[in-house]
Amino acid sequence: MANHQETLVKTPTQKPATAPRVSKYTLPVEEANRLKDEEIQIETCTVDDVLAIAEGLYICFPDSFWDKMEPPALRDADLATRAKRLATRLSASFYLPEMKYIKAVYKPTGQMVGVAGWMLPDGEGMPIHNVWRRTATKFFGFQEMMGWSDADIEEMWRGIDLEAWEKQIGGNDKIRAEVLGDEPHWFLAPLMTMPEFQGRGVATKLMNWAIEQADQKGGQPMYLESAPTARNVYMRFGFEPIGDANFLRRGPDGKKGKLWREVVAQEEGEKGCVDIVEKEVEDGGSELK
Repeated sequence: MANHQETLVKTPTQKPATAPRVSKYTLPVEEANRLKDEEIQIETCTVDDVLAIAEGLYICFPDSFWDKMEPPALRDADLATRAKRLATRLSASFYLPEMKYIKAVYKPTGQMVGVAGWMLPDGEGMPIHNVWRRTATKFFGFQEMMGWSDADIEEMWRGIDLEAWEKQIGGNDKIRAEVLGDEPHWFLAPLMTMPEFQGRGVATKLMNWAIEQADQKGGQPMYLESAPTARNVYMRFGFEPIGDANFLRRGPDGKKGKLWREVVAQEEGEKGCVDIVEKEVEDGGSELK
């Protein structure tokens, strides 16, 4: 196989926010704040984007996620080092034909303001094995593909609680396998919007990119894991909860359906905000949870 190691993590670093990131319930998108269609362009990411994506994940995902997976007692104090290790781990997945990362670009500045990673149901479908998992290195043959040494692999996983990592992400794979079996499907992992662009319709554009294609192909199933704070967002797109954090969508017929309205009404209680459906995914959307 080709050795892709020379292409890794070459993009300049951004400075992640130092304030703690916490999960917050998503808020309605104010129409005045929504970006115009001509201001946002959806593009395919390349491996040159991987470091910026990794840095964005540390910015967007809440501390509660990272502290569980990378306990302060184990991890490096330098966030740039942690982001570089994550970028290296994720870089191999860019060479899988079934894995597609897309980005929302704010055209006035050329800034990447949101990213979605989709495992596609092309051919026989992507096997149920999340590329975030430590075991993905062997499962997908990443070590040979990238020319990684054993020392490289040890370094890129340094500071991770591997037991907690596998329990979280591998456990979600087990649930996905129980729900879908061998059925080809779309899988979202992850979705994020940069903080200064949250609440402006970015995540909706990233979601619609995949939903439109899945619906055009006969309503292919779509699956994701989400933080509880974003559940109403995904239900708006027709995803139905099948657990605390697991969601499944089968075709366009369920969009804004009865189950979604019932759950929103129940959760909103006295607020009765059933008609507030234009929401934005915040704090990373899918928390791999």
